[in-house]
Amino acid sequence: MRITKINSFFKKAGQIQLKYKWLILAAILIYTLVSIAGLPKLKMSGNEEDWFEDWEQVKIDTDRFKEVFGSDDYILVMVEADDVFDPFVLEAIQRLGTRLEEGVPYSDEATSIITAEIPVGDEDTIEIKSPFEDGIPDNTEELDSIKKFILSRESLVNNIVSDDAKETYIILSLENYPGGVSFATEGIARYAQKIILEEEKKSQGRYSLKPAGMSYSEMEENDICAKEYFIRVLSGFIVMLLCLIIFVRSLRGVIVPLIATVSGIGSVLGLSAHLHFEADSNMITLPILLGMALSVGYSVHYVNSFRMHFRRCGDRKESVIKAVEETGWPILFTVITTIASLISFLFAGIGPIRWVGGTSASIVFSVYLYVIVLIPILMSFGKDKAVIENAADGNTKKGATKADCIFAAFGEKVINKRIVVSILSLLVILAMIPGILRITVNMDYTEMMGKKVPYVARLLDMLDGKLGSLYSYDVMIQTDDPDYFKTAENMSKLEVMENKLGSLSLTKISGDKARVKSACPMMKEINRMFNGDQQEYYVLPEDDAVIAQNLIFYCDSFEDWFETESDNFGITHLHVDLSGYDANLIVDDINRSKEYAAELFPDAKISIVGEVVEYAEMNHKLVSAELKSFSMSFIIIAILLILAFASIKTGLIGMIPNLAPVIVVGGYMGYRGFSLDMLTMTIMPMILGIAVDDTIHLINHIKYHLEITGSYKDAVIASFREIGKTMGMTTFILCAMFFMYMFSPLNCLYRIGLLAIIGLTVALVADYTLTPVLIVLTKPFGKEKNK
Repeated sequence: MRITKINSFFKKAGQIQLKYKWLILAAILIYTLVSIAGLPKLKMSGNEEDWFEDWEQVKIDTDRFKEVFGSDDYILVMVEADDVFDPFVLEAIQRLGTRLEEGVPYSDEATSIITAEIPVGDEDTIEIKSPFEDGIPDNTEELDSIKKFILSRESLVNNIVSDDAKETYIILSLENYPGGVSFATEGIARYAQKIILEEEKKSQGRYSLKPAGMSYSEMEENDICAKEYFIRVLSGFIVMLLCLIIFVRSLRGVIVPLIATVSGIGSVLGLSAHLHFEADSNMITLPILLGMALSVGYSVHYVNSFRMHFRRCGDRKESVIKAVEETGWPILFTVITTIASLISFLFAGIGPIRWVGGTSASIVFSVYLYVIVLIPILMSFGKDKAVIENAADGNTKKGATKADCIFAAFGEKVINKRIVVSILSLLVILAMIPGILRITVNMDYTEMMGKKVPYVARLLDMLDGKLGSLYSYDVMIQTDDPDYFKTAENMSKLEVMENKLGSLSLTKISGDKARVKSACPMMKEINRMFNGDQQEYYVLPEDDAVIAQNLIFYCDSFEDWFETESDNFGITHLHVDLSGYDANLIVDDINRSKEYAAELFPDAKISIVGEVVEYAEMNHKLVSAELKSFSMSFIIIAILLILAFASIKTGLIGMIPNLAPVIVVGGYMGYRGFSLDMLTMTIMPMILGIAVDDTIHLINHIKYHLEITGSYKDAVIASFREIGKTMGMTTFILCAMFFMYMFSPLNCLYRIGLLAIIGLTVALVADYTLTPVLIVLTKPFGKEKNK
C-alpha cells in the first residue's frame, strides 16, 4: 500500500471540506448544540454493584442477611480519652448517642457503655442491668465501681470498650434504607457528620471523636474525590491552554483546538445523558483528561504541518489541503489504534472499566472529528503571505526551522549508532522483567487513597487502636431447622467456629482476645447470671433445655444473632473484625472460613458477606481483567498495523518499540511496590494505545519518504526533520496533563500520573531510537533504490 496514494485521498477530502465549509460548520454546530443540551441531565454514580458480574448472588446473600439481622451499615464513632469513664467524657457519649438517635434518618439505636445491658444475678435475683440506668453518678467511688464492673465483662471488653479504658465506641445501628449506599451518603451520613462535628467542638481537648462506617466513609470519599477530580480537570485544562500558547503561538491555533476539545468531550457526555447512560464518578477524570490531551496532540500535528507548508508556499488554502493530505492518514490511524486499545477494556468484565473504555473511545473519536473538521476549515480563513525559506548546514530546506534541523541531525546520529541503541534497549528491557514479576494485586482501600487524605489517616489511626477495625466480614450459617441452635451440641460447634475464625491470620486481636463475635458470649453471660454471677459459669450450658430456655426467654438479647421475631433459631452469623487488608491473605482467610463452617455444619448453607468479600473477589477479577484488556489491546493493534502497512514484518516491528514502555512501567511498579488496583490496571493498555500514535506517524513518514528518496537513512532524517519536533511536543503535552495528577493527595491519582509520564516518556525515547533503528536494520519496505 503506497502512502502517496492514501495521501491523495485525504487531499481530495481536504478540498471537499473547503468547498462545503459553511454547510459543514452549520451541521456540526447543530449537532453540538443538540448533544451538549443533555449535559445538565448527566447522572453520575459510583455504585459498588457495577463492579460485579455475579452481583446477583452477592445481592441475594446480602439481602438475606439484611432481612434477618438488619442493615449491615452503621455509623460508628470511636471516642478516645485518657479515661472514657471521666464524667465529662461520659456526658459527651450520652449526649452524642441521643443526638444521633434523634437526628439521623433511619437510625435504629445507639449502643455505648452508657446504654449497655448486662445480665447479672446472685443467689436471690437475676436481672438485665444497665450500669448507667440512673444517670452518670457524681460519686467517684460509685463511678469506679461501674467502671470495674463493665471492664469485668468479657463480652464488652475490647469489643465496645478497651481494656485500658482509653477507647470506646458509640455504634448507631441503622434500619434498612432504600437506594443503597449512594442514598445513605447524603440521606443519612451527612446528618451524622454535622452532629459529630458539633459535638467535637465541645470536647475542650479532653476527648476526640473518630467517625467511621460504610456510608460515612463513602461520603467522605465522595467529598475528597469530587474536589480532587474537579481540580485535576481544571488544572489539566489550564495546562492544555498553556501548551497551546507555547507551542502554537497564534490566537487561532489556540482558540480552534480549545473549541474542538470542549465540543468533542461535551457532546459525548451530553449524548450519554440523552441515552440515559450514567457516568462513573470514580473514573470520569480519565476519559476527560485523555480527550483533552489527545485533542491537543492531534491539533498540534495539523497546525504544525499547516505552518510548515504555509512557510513554504504562502498560500493559506493550499497549505490547509497539504496539511490534511500529509497528516490525515497517520492521525486517522492513530485514532483507530487508540480506540482499539480502549475498546479492549470492554473485555475486562468489570462495569466501571467497561465504562472508561467505551466513554474514552467515544471521546477520542469525537475530538478527532472536531479537530479534523474545524481546524482545516477555520485555518483556511485569512490572508496569504510571502514565502520564507530557511537554510541549515549548507542545505536549503523549505519551511524547516532550526529545531527541525536539530531533530534531523539527531535522527542521523541514531542511525549511525544503531548497534549501540539496540544493545542498550535490550539491556533496559531485561532489567525491568524481574520488577514485573514482583507486581501484586491489592484492592486495599487505604493504600489506594493514601495517608495524605485526612479521613484515611484517621481510619488508619483507628486501626492502630485496640478497638479499631476498618475491614470485617460475616459468616452466615443457614439451616432448614428453626430449632437448630437450641441444642448444646450446635451451640458448642458455634463456639468452635468462633475460635477457629479467631485463629485466622488477619483476624484482629485486641489484648489477647480475637475480635470474633457471635451469640456465644451472650449465652455465656446469661449462664453466669443464672449461677450467682460466678466467673466459672461463663461457659455454654451443656443442657439442651437450658439453651432453648435462654434463647426463648431472653430473645431480645439475641436479636442481633438470630431471626428472633419469627422464632427462627436455624440461622445465625459470626462477625469477624480484621487487622488490615492483604489481597492474598484475605482470600485464604475467607476460603478457610468456608471450609471450617462446612466441616462443622455440613447440612447448612454457608455465605460470606461484607465489603471485604467483594474486595477479595475484585483481586481475582483485576488479574484476569488486566490480562484480557492488555492481550486484546496488543492483538488488535498488531493486526491493525499489519493491515495498514500491508506487511506482517512491519506490523510486528511497529509493536516492538511499544512494548518497551509497557515493560518499563510494569517493572517500575514492581520495584516500587505499586499494587495493581482498579485505576492502575488501566495504565498499560492505555499507554499501549497512546504510545503507538507516534510510532505510526514516524513509520508512515519514513515509508512516504522512502518512496520518494529510495534511501532508508534519508527517509529517517527527512521524517525526523518534519515530525520529530511535533512528536516531542505531543508527548510533552500528554505528560504535562498527567503531571497534574501527581499533585493529588490521592495515591491512586498520583500513581496514574507518574506511571503515565514514565510510560509516555519511554515510548517517545523508543520511537526516537528503537523504531528507526529497527526499520533501517530490517528494511521492512524492501531494498533501497539507491545506496
